[in-house]
Amino acid sequence: MGAFRRDLRVLEREVVRQMQVETACCGVTLAQCHVLLQLGQADSLSLRDLVQGLGLDKSTLSRTVDGMVKAGLVHRVVDPADRRAVRLTCTRAGSAKVASIDEACNRKYAALLSRASATGRRQIVGAVRFLAEAMPENRATSGDVPTACCTPPDSAPAPKRPAQLQATATGRRHSRKDI
Repeated sequence: MGAFRRDLRVLEREVVRQMQVETACCGVTLAQCHVLLQLGQADSLSLRDLVQGLGLDKSTLSRTVDGMVKAGLVHRVVDPADRRAVRLTCTRAGSAKVASIDEACNRKYAALLSRASATGRRQIVGAVRFLAEAMPENRATSGDVPTACCTPPDSAPAPKRPAQLQATATGRRHSRKDI
């Protein structure tokens, strides 16, 4: 598991770096990029939809959207179904940014994935899809609970006994560390 976590950290850093480079050339921040791409996939979204879709704090996201409205990238429109609610849509300029970001990222990732065989590309795409679906589901069921390493020693609950050792088909017993 240690190698997976190490490789995932490298991947996280590289994806963030790449997104920062791609969005900087388009004149938007990384947060604005995420909002634009989310809006680009839908006709319109509410701020609540964006909060849920992006997993960001409402006040932070609201400030990001405010800046995007001022920059002419996003429209705020009264929701016809609920006059108290506001829907967000991309402006023409916002849609152009979405297309530019998509094109740049698609080129970059197509070049990157071309290094793998067709079977390898399918496996990579499947693995990324699995993580993209599983991680939010996991967060939804377990919440954003800090791990033991994030808990101050004073407030740490008493350590639990390790899980019972499990027997494998070969009769060898192993602990969770072996899994």
